[in-house]
Formats: sequence, structure tokens, C-alpha cells
Amino acid sequence: MKLNLRMTGKALGSSAKNKAAKLITATFAKYVANIRKVKVHIDDVPSKLHGTLTQCRIEVLLPGLPSIMVKARGKNMAQAIKRAVTNSETVLAQKL
Repeated sequence: MKLNLRMTGKALGSSAKNKAAKLITATFAKYVANIRKVKVHIDDVPSKLHGTLTQCRIEVLLPGLPSIMVKARGKNMAQAIKRAVTNSETVLAQKL
């Protein structure tokens, strides 16, 4: 399983990148044989009610099946990543 993590607007520190990579690989560990690549894109999105929110978009590429695309928003980067990972794990479990 290959992991591609990128963020627009801000610089992503190495500790935050490692923490996100550990969370993603630990969550998808039981599906590692069925996953070719995981793309994670994080950016800031304006909101009328809450100011600026962080959006995490996860795309899971599966060999022989259509890819899974999940978006989630949160107050900070960690919350957005956790929400997107849990949602994508739910969808992945349904597909496999």
C-alpha cells in the first residue's frame, strides 16, 4: 500500500505527517492486500458558520474495483483526518 499525503495552503510538519501516516496505515492494515494506493489531500475550506474548516479528502485505489473517494471536514487537521479515515473504512468494508 502506497500512501500519498499532501496539504495546500500550509506547510505540513514531519511530526504531523508521521502521525497522520500511522493513523491511516493502522486503520487500513487489515485491507492492505486489497489496496493499491491511498491519496490524502488536506486543505482549508471557508465556512459561513464556523470561519475556516479543514477538509480531508481520501481516495483509495483498489485493483479491479472502482476507487473510493471520501471527504470530511473538521475544526483541525487531526479531526478531519479521523473522520475521513473512519468513513472510508466503512465504505471499504461494504465494498469488500
